[in-house]
Amino acid sequence: MFKFNRIFFIISNFFISFIIFILIFLSRYKYFDFHDIDKRNLTPEVVLLLAFYSLTIVILNISFKIYEVNKLSRLIESLLVNIFISIVSIGIIGGYFYFTQTNFARFVFFSGFIVIPVILALYNKLLFLLLIKKARPVKMLYYGSDDNFTLLDELIIEFTKWFPVELTGYPIDKSLAIINGEINKYDLMVIDSDRNYSNEQFEILNTYEVQGGRIYSLVDIFSYFDQSLPAEIIRNQHFELFSTYKLDSIYNRFVKRIIDISICTILLLLSSPIFLIASVMIKLTSKGNIFYLQERVGLKGKKFRIMKFRSMINNAEDGKARLTEKDDNRITFIGRIIRPLRIDELPQLFNILKGDMSLIGPRPERMELIDRIVKDVPLFKKRLLVKPGLTGWAQVKYNYVNRIEKMDKKLSYDLYYINNLSFILDIKIFFYTIETILFRRGAL
Repeated sequence: MFKFNRIFFIISNFFISFIIFILIFLSRYKYFDFHDIDKRNLTPEVVLLLAFYSLTIVILNISFKIYEVNKLSRLIESLLVNIFISIVSIGIIGGYFYFTQTNFARFVFFSGFIVIPVILALYNKLLFLLLIKKARPVKMLYYGSDDNFTLLDELIIEFTKWFPVELTGYPIDKSLAIINGEINKYDLMVIDSDRNYSNEQFEILNTYEVQGGRIYSLVDIFSYFDQSLPAEIIRNQHFELFSTYKLDSIYNRFVKRIIDISICTILLLLSSPIFLIASVMIKLTSKGNIFYLQERVGLKGKKFRIMKFRSMINNAEDGKARLTEKDDNRITFIGRIIRPLRIDELPQLFNILKGDMSLIGPRPERMELIDRIVKDVPLFKKRLLVKPGLTGWAQVKYNYVNRIEKMDKKLSYDLYYINNLSFILDIKIFFYTIETILFRRGAL
């Protein structure tokens, strides 16, 4: 659609990292003489180790959303994140290798993880400018309803900070023949796919496409720019987008469950000290139970009891569903520590092992909230087509929502996830969750 490809950034970043590691190694151990430094050959084992270092940097970049358009376009933010990645990498990976007495070419490791992220930030910024900022603005013509044009216009305004786009809207209630002579002036056309077109309109659109014009649906545009799927633009085609055929994949039915059990088991073992510390602190600092149980709605409307560490005062809701507010006085002292770090969510690992939840999926909601939301947004129930998750696309892409009126934005990301559910997307969400937790985004 546009001359921007995240995969190219990722692959080129890997090879740049790998080449720099190789050059540092050769400079250190082969081509230059340093006092008390023995010569070393570039063996296959060393090459694999340096490839592992390079892959680690790229994975961390993915985790911290470096390849998102808004990060690529902001050099200072990208540099700060890359510096943070260097510190985290040196601390965790270097510490592990040091204490296990692994031969890990320390000088190459430390030098690479200090220098490479900065070089990549500069490279990504320069490449982004060459591919996007210097490109001719894309002329986009929208043909559809006024309401959906407003949604599209808001999206384009947000993303023209990074993409040069000129959007023109043309109401669907006017004859398309009026602009038939000017339609070829546009690079692409966006149509309101959730609408039936007359024979005349279809003929003009079909001719435009056959003659080389590019036509995209609103679903395409929102998927490309924002990786979301607003309910407003799919009122009449939701059965096509969320058919059982799409959700009946081997990955969704079997593989995802095996991954859930395996990762949950590992996470429970690794987090057992956190469980112990959190339990003691909650019990010592406030009255009430350590764990908080609440009824939520899961796959196909099945109700279950979700389990969390109690982060609010005892009987905080008193039988009435309430969304958490900013600076909510119901949150305890310990709650203000564990909520931003998502420690309060850890007991949900037991819900996942039980099968009520998955590691990744839409957040489970209470039935009373669902009933209130579906009155205005019936498609909210589409979230029940998959298991709810501990983390999800909406959680990593959007902040915490404490108002019913804002639920539609998070729903757009949930709908996108359900429509595009795959192993690759789940891996991406898993990595993005790291950034969300470390920068304490989206929690109250």
